[in-house]
Amino acid sequence: MAVVTTKSASITAMDSTPLVEVTSGEGISGFMKEVNDFVTGVVGDSIASLYKCVRFPTTAKIKRVLFNLVTASTAGAADIDVMFSDSTVDGTPQSLAQLANPVVQLTGPADNKLFGSATTFTAVVKQSDVTFAGTAFPFLLSHQNLPLWQVLVNLGATQFTADPGGYFDLGFKLTTALTVTAGQAGLEVDYVQGP
Repeated sequence: MAVVTTKSASITAMDSTPLVEVTSGEGISGFMKEVNDFVTGVVGDSIASLYKCVRFPTTAKIKRVLFNLVTASTAGAADIDVMFSDSTVDGTPQSLAQLANPVVQLTGPADNKLFGSATTFTAVVKQSDVTFAGTAFPFLLSHQNLPLWQVLVNLGATQFTADPGGYFDLGFKLTTALTVTAGQAGLEVDYVQGP
């Protein structure tokens, strides 16, 4: 056994000679932004229904994703997916904004389920951290220092190979229909704006 000093990549870069500049939000401080909102599901919303909660630039470096469910349903579950914005004015390419399935597809092709798969809507949840809750295509510690578009490319995005531009939405894709009680589900995303 030995006593060691181990440095992160960013500290190693800052300790090098000559100094290597580290990009904001990639191991050094950056201006944190937060976006949050919620949707109210309706009883009878079927499997594959999409609930888009929050929008942020494709270059966002995601630091934390929190899930809230203030009104539980007696049945219901959803994947937490990154989707393309469907705006016609925010700069998202219309070829992506108008896709029949706007969920970003990864190798398979398969929905990304980046922040959770079949997340239950049957119990009240307050500020549950789902940043690393994905299983099929998990969001990793190293992904926090990359623009989200690059994370998706690294995981096998099938619809783009470079920054598509514009915005992503983060939301829910129902895997189990809501019954008896509608659910209020929300997401909160903390990110640093990428270059």
